[in-house]
Parts: sequence; C-alpha cells; structure tokens
Amino acid sequence: MIQRMSHIRVIGLLFGALLLASCGIRSGSGLKRHDLFTIPLGTLPGDLDWFYRNGFRMAGTADIQTRDGLVYLSGGGSGKVMVFNSYGDLLTFVYNPEKNPAPASSESGEGSISISSWPFRDLGYIEAFEGGFLVEDGVEPQRRVEDSELGGLYDRVVLRFDRDGSYLGHLGREGLGGSPFPYISSLDVREDGGIVVTCRIPGAWMSYWFDADGHPVTTIRIQEDQLPGLEEGGIVAVYSVIPDPVKWSLHIRVDVYPDTQHGEEPDPRLYTLDLTTLEYADPIILTYNSPNPDTGIPAVPPEYIGTTVDGSHMMISPEGADIYRLILLDAQGRIIQNRRLRVDAASAVYRRFRLQNDGLLTGVFFGQEEATVSWWRMDKTIGNES
Repeated sequence: MIQRMSHIRVIGLLFGALLLASCGIRSGSGLKRHDLFTIPLGTLPGDLDWFYRNGFRMAGTADIQTRDGLVYLSGGGSGKVMVFNSYGDLLTFVYNPEKNPAPASSESGEGSISISSWPFRDLGYIEAFEGGFLVEDGVEPQRRVEDSELGGLYDRVVLRFDRDGSYLGHLGREGLGGSPFPYISSLDVREDGGIVVTCRIPGAWMSYWFDADGHPVTTIRIQEDQLPGLEEGGIVAVYSVIPDPVKWSLHIRVDVYPDTQHGEEPDPRLYTLDLTTLEYADPIILTYNSPNPDTGIPAVPPEYIGTTVDGSHMMISPEGADIYRLILLDAQGRIIQNRRLRVDAASAVYRRFRLQNDGLLTGVFFGQEEATVSWWRMDKTIGNES
C-alpha cells in the first residue's frame, strides 16, 4: 500500500456558489420519530450510568451507531459497550470490571447475552462494520506520546471487536497494532468497509485512511493556514471534517468570518476536498435557521452530520427545546428534503445524533431518569421531494 502525506493548498476557488433558498426553512413536513427503547440509568448490564460515578454527579459522553438493525452504544466514562437489537434486547456486553459490577452468571451462556470484559479507559466514538464494531479509547499512561515535531498528545487508539465482543486488536496510525492517534474528531466506516480516523493536532487536521482490514491507504494533512476561505482575508473556523462514504473525498464544514467589523455573522460553508486531485470544489453556501422569538433561540448556522451514499449532505439545527430542522442538500447545494424533528424537551440533558451511510438517522437522548434511543427513517425519504 502507498501511504501519502499531503499539504493541502487551495487554488482558484470560485465563490459564486448557489445560495440556498431561504423559503421552506420554516416550512416542511415533520419526519416521524420511532422510539425504539429506553435505557435505565444505572450500573447493570443494559444500563447507562452516565450521571453518577463514585458518588459524584458528573458529565460524560456517549456515542451511538446503527447497522443492519442493531444499535451500538459506547458508555463513555462508564467503561462499557453494548449492542442491542431494535427492540431493546441486549445482545452483547463488553465492560471494564473495575468500573462495573460483574454480571450475574445467568445472564451469560448459549442463547443469551454475549458477555466479555476489557479494560476500557476513556471511551469515545463507536462505529459498526460488517461483523463487528470499532470503538475509540485512551491508552495507558506509558503508551502516551508527545510529538515535539507535529505537536499534540498522542494517546488514542481504535479498538476492534467482533459482534460478540471478542477483541480483534487495535488500530493505530500505522494500521493494525500501530502507535496512538492524537485527539480523534471523527471515526467513520465507509460503504466499502474502509475506515477513516480524523484527528486534530495543533495547526492541522490529520485524516488517516485504512482499508477494511485495517491496512493503511493514505494520510491527508489539512493545514490550518491553508484552509479555503483564508484568501478572502478573514478568519476560518473548522467545525467538522468527515469523509464521503463512497467517493474519494473529505467534506469540511467551516465558518468564514469576513475581515470587517467585529460581531458580523460568519459565512457558513461546506467544502469538498477531492483526494485524487487535492483540490477543493466550489463551496456550498449554507443558510442560518430563522430565529424563534417564542423560545429565544437565535439564528444559528446548521451542523453538518454527514453525507449519504447518494451524495446528499445532512444538516441539522435547533428551532426550539424539542424541535430540530433537518435539511438534506444535493451536491450543488439545492434543498431536496426539509423536515422537522421532534425530541422530547425532558431529554435535554444530553443528546447525540448519528447518521448511517444510507441515511438512517439515529439518536440517544438522556433525561434525568433514563435514556431513549430513537431513529428517523430518512433513508426511506431520500430521493423523494419534500
């Protein structure tokens, strides 16, 4: 395999991209929400003890992904990974025994839950692949590396497990068994099974590409001082760098602040970087949602949560305590779907949306007593006009 390190330079970008029509942002039909199951907040298998640890109330993280009708959850600081079916039946439970009580012996065995242990330290993103899952974790202190040349702390790895929770080795910068990554900003499995780990270091973003077996394919370096939009004389802020699920490209969501008086709203854009030519396509110019005087929510630029296999870009932005606006754009920036999503206001403690490559949108939503797993069948509406 050829590994390539590229310093991305922006040449001759055209900024006369099509402006998104503002009409329809406040309209659009609601998208039916399917509540799959709830998860108790606790320490038992099938629970998420996201809030309480060692007698203290604490913030944490949780991530969710779906594949083939299964729901994969990483429990953040609770040191557990769980796989459920869409009815909420726990199928696989991998846990750190130092952070969780041992499951009852009756819960394991043939025809029941697959239970195994692993010394998880600091779980992050989770991603499913055919036959198993990947999960981000921290390394033990002696394996941490401070890079004096590139800068940053290298202390993250991607662990590989089969569907039953058996450990298959870890993925690092050089591939299987490789050295730790720096801070991971996204973990993605492409439609062909390829794995992309995108990281942040001082002054740059690093995107590590691997094939489905974990062998390195290429590494792309995006320099902070060479971002598209800088040639206009302003400031560019990057919010996400996400690979396309099919094409050989990266999608970069940025805000471009003009070199004018302070306080002016930024220009939100989505750029696509072709990894074959190492050139950016003309950006998609995004629009703010309308301010909601009833809730006090101001106009905000949309969050980019991913691209589907047909090339549609999915954007989401809040419109109230329990309403989100979901916009689907084609490659030219035209609105092809404009929907409202409803999420119970009681689940506002922590919310996490994730997009499956085919367009299925899944979320986990934490309230004070339990977490709810829901999905929206956006995969069924792609290709239909809103």
